[in-house]
Amino acid sequence: MSETPGFACQFTFTADNRGVVIALQGKLDPEAVQELHPQVQEVYQAGVRRFVFDLNDLTYLSSMGVRLLLGLRNQVKNEGRVALCRPSPTIMSLLETMKLTDIFPIYTDRDEAFAAISQ
Repeated sequence: MSETPGFACQFTFTADNRGVVIALQGKLDPEAVQELHPQVQEVYQAGVRRFVFDLNDLTYLSSMGVRLLLGLRNQVKNEGRVALCRPSPTIMSLLETMKLTDIFPIYTDRDEAFAAISQ
């Protein structure tokens, strides 16, 4: 049997370092949030204010994961934006159930997400 990865993330910065795509893979559970939160804060402290979370390979989103996203959205509120892209059907269903689609714009791909939050 193959083992499902617990959690992985990859940060891809824009050429001007004003934005970042954070691709999430596996389960964004409380342990993963403890790993991801300081990394996101380091990027924020470096001056990045545009965040796109690519959820294509995310299989689970805990309430702590939602809290991380909401906290970052509030943190960049007056200076930048947070968007989500490519959620799997399972994650999209969760986002809709929690009414997070009213809070976070959801895009079909990274380019569309960045174009929208860069305006």
